Amino acid sequence: MRKKKVLFVTESHQVASGFGTYAKQVLPRLHATGKYELAEFASYAHMEKNPNVDWLFFSNMPKTEKDHQTYNQSPLNHFGYWRFDNVILNFKPDIVLTYRDPWMDQWVGDSAVRPFFHWAWMPTVDSAPQKTKWMENFRKPDALLAYSEYGEKVLLEQSNSKLNVIGCASPAIDPNIYKPVPNKKTLRKELGLDPDINIFGTVMRNQRRKLFFELMKAFQIFLKKAPKEIAEKTFLYLHTSYPEKTGWDITAGIQEFGLQEKVLSTYICKACNKFSCLKYQDAITTCPHCNQRAAVMPSVGLGLEIPDLIKIYNILDMYIQYAICEGFGMPQVEAAACGVPVAAVNYSAMEDVVRLTEGYPIKYKLYRELETGADRARPDNEHTAQILIDYFSMPEEDRNKKMAQVRNATLKRYDWDRTAKVWEDYIDSYIPTGAQGQYDTYPYQHIQIPEAPPQGLPPEAFVRWCFSTVLRDPKGAYSYEATELIQSICLGAHAETLEQFNEEIAWNIITNKAKNKFLIEQVRTGRQDMIVDDFIKEAHQRKEKT
Repeated sequence: MRKKKVLFVTESHQVASGFGTYAKQVLPRLHATGKYELAEFASYAHMEKNPNVDWLFFSNMPKTEKDHQTYNQSPLNHFGYWRFDNVILNFKPDIVLTYRDPWMDQWVGDSAVRPFFHWAWMPTVDSAPQKTKWMENFRKPDALLAYSEYGEKVLLEQSNSKLNVIGCASPAIDPNIYKPVPNKKTLRKELGLDPDINIFGTVMRNQRRKLFFELMKAFQIFLKKAPKEIAEKTFLYLHTSYPEKTGWDITAGIQEFGLQEKVLSTYICKACNKFSCLKYQDAITTCPHCNQRAAVMPSVGLGLEIPDLIKIYNILDMYIQYAICEGFGMPQVEAAACGVPVAAVNYSAMEDVVRLTEGYPIKYKLYRELETGADRARPDNEHTAQILIDYFSMPEEDRNKKMAQVRNATLKRYDWDRTAKVWEDYIDSYIPTGAQGQYDTYPYQHIQIPEAPPQGLPPEAFVRWCFSTVLRDPKGAYSYEATELIQSICLGAHAETLEQFNEEIAWNIITNKAKNKFLIEQVRTGRQDMIVDDFIKEAHQRKEKT
């Protein structure tokens, strides 16, 4: 019996992101089973930088000027849309696995090759309710997994258990990498910090949904309410990016809440590449290592190596996650694995992490966000301040016991072997349906595209006819996509973008999809030769070398 062919769609296991780390941990474990013919389609990988890995590796990034032009025609191409069908027709997977944000992978359900592979999808779910559009997209895969217990609960409750949610495969940590240092005070001395101060802090990118100003406000309340001997020795640590185009003005916040001399931050020197832990000194300061005014706060393009990031976690007495929502929030788990108790807003995936790591849940109130239509959390700053007061009032012996308790609970729940086993078990258990896996044997499906639609049909009848007659998809005629097209034609503007829209534009969208289906059928059944792109040739050449 041949091995099952498994395609994992990723950002790339080489990318230093949360999604990249997930691939880096799960793919080798699936490969190590020896049970599958494994391939990776990496959206943020370059053909010329294809790694020599043990599995087939398809890259998504363009190389030629012509490819760049096509690539930039749609944001979806950045996630793999433009090359996905070619990868499918070349590799012919039995099952496709995806695990990113909904807008990054929703196009998989509309692929012209979709009938021929089984699809399991793990989309991030960071709040409730989920958009109607996303809920309909979640019906398209054969199975759904969740990043968190919270996400699993939302999907089941909002769908009245009609979605095939098969479990949770949350990210995890490597306990041999993320671990406590032998002596926290010694580490602080090495980094130029007072070993006897209290430090609570966060590792978050400076984004709108990360509540830096609310965190500063909570700290201000703490400083006013805490006993003097505790307040004077307690500092807030911010490992974040600044400035950010759509982020918070960190300097303005510190000034507004009177936190000068009370905030510590990470700086990385552009001249000597060393990092420092310093009292906050705006976006740029003088590097203590080389004395050049070239030390800046971390960013996506200039971050710490993992061993140095672990040092940041280990100088903290408490980690705090202040956000309106989280799809997961990996730094929380990394900090907890280092024995640092987590205080987090008790909402969305933060709810799971703070519970499962035996941390401190922060009370909150919900509000409805205009842009997403979802409930978001506003933390109770008074409650946060009290958590800090209570924790820093604990005897050192009790705090040390708490640290050990937090680490043990984290390792018990967040284990990469466990995560990979969820995927493995599903791959082994799924049963193909319909045309799945029958790339070479399923009968040819002729697609006839009319030259023009019937005249005089009202918008609803027109769209229903297009789906039923042109796309041969009667069920799709009652989908969210069809409803959105009807609405847009009636409005004369696209329902989401408000760009001009009419029946002619809708017709072009439908016929282009039909033409792609026709082409796929021609290639699949051998009626037309497949053009083997360079990125596919390169993938196979690399695999042969290994």
